[in-house]
Amino acid sequence: GLWQILVRQKLIPAAQADAALAAVLEPFPKSKSMRDLFDAGRGGVLVLLKASGIPSDANVQDKMLDLLAGTATPTDLETHQAVVTEMLRGFEAQRLVSLKTLFDLDDHLNAMARGEKPNTALLNRLAARVSDLNLPKASMSAQERNNLSFGYWTERHLDAQRKMNLRVAVEKAAGQPERLKELRGQLAPLLRDTLVGLLYLHYAPPGAQILYTNPIFVRSHDFIGIQGGQQTWKITEVLGTGWPSSAGGRLVGSLANLPYALAEAEQNFLIPTREQALIWGDLVPQLLVSSKLPRFWNVTPVQARYLSLQMKLGEAVIAESALSAATRNTAMQLLDRFAPPARVRQVSDLLAAGRVADAMELVTPSELYHLGAMAMEARLEAGAPLAAEIRQLAAAAPAQLTPAALSEAFGTPKPTLANSQHPELLNLRTFPTLMGYSSRILAESWESNNLFFASLADDLYMRPSQLNMMLPEWTQRTVEQIFATHLEDWPALLRSMRTVAGGVRAQARKAEAQQQKAALED
Repeated sequence: GLWQILVRQKLIPAAQADAALAAVLEPFPKSKSMRDLFDAGRGGVLVLLKASGIPSDANVQDKMLDLLAGTATPTDLETHQAVVTEMLRGFEAQRLVSLKTLFDLDDHLNAMARGEKPNTALLNRLAARVSDLNLPKASMSAQERNNLSFGYWTERHLDAQRKMNLRVAVEKAAGQPERLKELRGQLAPLLRDTLVGLLYLHYAPPGAQILYTNPIFVRSHDFIGIQGGQQTWKITEVLGTGWPSSAGGRLVGSLANLPYALAEAEQNFLIPTREQALIWGDLVPQLLVSSKLPRFWNVTPVQARYLSLQMKLGEAVIAESALSAATRNTAMQLLDRFAPPARVRQVSDLLAAGRVADAMELVTPSELYHLGAMAMEARLEAGAPLAAEIRQLAAAAPAQLTPAALSEAFGTPKPTLANSQHPELLNLRTFPTLMGYSSRILAESWESNNLFFASLADDLYMRPSQLNMMLPEWTQRTVEQIFATHLEDWPALLRSMRTVAGGVRAQARKAEAQQQKAALED
C-alpha cells in the first residue's frame, strides 16, 4: 500500500518502482518467526525511503509522513505542514507507535544482545509509548465476543497488546542475548499497526470521525474476515457496523479498496443541512475519495488557469448559442458526445427559448471543460478573448497542457472502470442509475467536482497546492448541502457545488474588503 502511494505520487521514479517492490516483498516468504517478520517489515520501510531519495540517517517517521503528505521537498510549506499536522492528529488518536520509536528500540535491543549495557533512560523513554498504550478494555469475554461477531484473530491481536509490558520483559531478559533477540518479535504487531495506520491516515476522507473517536479502529483491521469467507485477498469492505462488540464496525479484507472503504465507513458521520442529503450511497464515498486521493503539489498555476479558461469558454459557447442558431447546432453536436441525448435536447430547447441560466443548470462542469476544448478545435467564435488566452498559454507551456497532463492533474481515481487508483479523466458520459439504484460506475463517471473546485481556486488566485486542504473541505460542504428530491435529481449536486462556491467567493470578498480597510487606516 505504501509503495503504491509513493509510485502514484511519483516519489519513487518509474524506472525504480518494480525493483523497489521486489525488494520489499522478497524477505516475507522467508520469515519463520515474529522476529523475522519485524526485520522484513523494517527492511521494507527502509527500501521505500531509499527509493524515494531519503537519506539513511533521516528521521524515518517524519520523512514517511512527509512522503505520504505528498512531497519530501515542499514548496508550499504552510499547506504541507497543515496536511502533516492533520495526519499526526489521527496518529495520536489511534495511539500508534512511531516508526522511529520502534526502530530505535530495535537497535537498542540488538545492542543489549551484543553485551552493551542497557541505557535505562533511553529504554524507558522508548518503551513508554509501547507499554502505556492504555487501549480500551474489552467489555465482554473472548468467548462472548466470538459468539456475537466475527474477528477471533483480531481480538487476540488486541488482547496481546493490552497485556504487553515491554519494559518488564526487557528487565527479565537482561544478560540473555537470545531472549533479547526474541523480544524484538514483540514489536512486529506494533509495526503492522503503524504501517496500516499510515495508510488509513493518508486516505482519511474529509469529515472523518471514526479515526478520531475509536482508538482501536486501525488495530481492528481484519485481514482474515469471517471464518470460511476467504476474504484475505478480497477488496476492503466495511463489516460489523452497529455491533458494539466490534466498536461499531471494522474494515475487513485486503487493503486493495481501502480509500473507498474508509469513505464508505465515514460518510454517515457527515451532518446534512437538508433532508435526503446522502441519497446516492455510492456517489458520496467516491466524491470523498476523489477529493482526498489526488495530490496537487506538482500541479502548476498554468494548468489551473488553462482549465479554468476552458470551462469559461464552454460557458461562453452555451451563452452564445442562445443568440445564434448556427452556434447552437454546432455546440449541441459537441455536447452530444458527453451528455445523454435527452438532456442535450432539453438544453437545446432552453437555449432556443433564451433561458440561458436554466440551460446552464443542466450542464456539468466536466461537460463545460470538454465543450471548451472541442470549441477550440472547431474554431467557434464565441468567447474570442478567452480563446486567444488559451492559445497563448498552450504555446507557452505545451508539455504541461496536453490532455494527458491535465487528466493526471485534475482527474479522479476509478478502480472499477479503470482497475486503478491513479487519478485520470476518462471523458465518459455520466452513467445513469440502474433499476432504481446508483452504482460505482455512476459514481466514477462523475468527474466534475475536482474540475469545478480547481477552477474556483484559480478564480481566487490560490496556489494549486492549497487544493490539498481546500478541495476536501469544499467537497465535504458540498455533500452536506445536497438537497435532492428523488434519485434522478442529480442537478442537486450541481446546485450544492455552486452554493458552496458562492459562499467561498463571498468570504474571499469580505476578507479582501477588510484588508483594504486596514490598509487605508494604516
